[in-house]
Amino acid sequence: MNITAKLRARRVEARNRKAIARAIDTAPSQAMRHELMAIAQNQVNTLR
Repeated sequence: MNITAKLRARRVEARNRKAIARAIDTAPSQAMRHELMAIAQNQVNTLR
């Protein structure tokens, strides 16, 4: 993977993290917030 592709992938990851954080912050209920956190945790674990 070249440097440009690495930078692009890093930007995409940062954008996704921000979107997940925004969704968790604006979740309408505590249950939805917990569900979003569980999904985010599952995605992080499957990427490693």
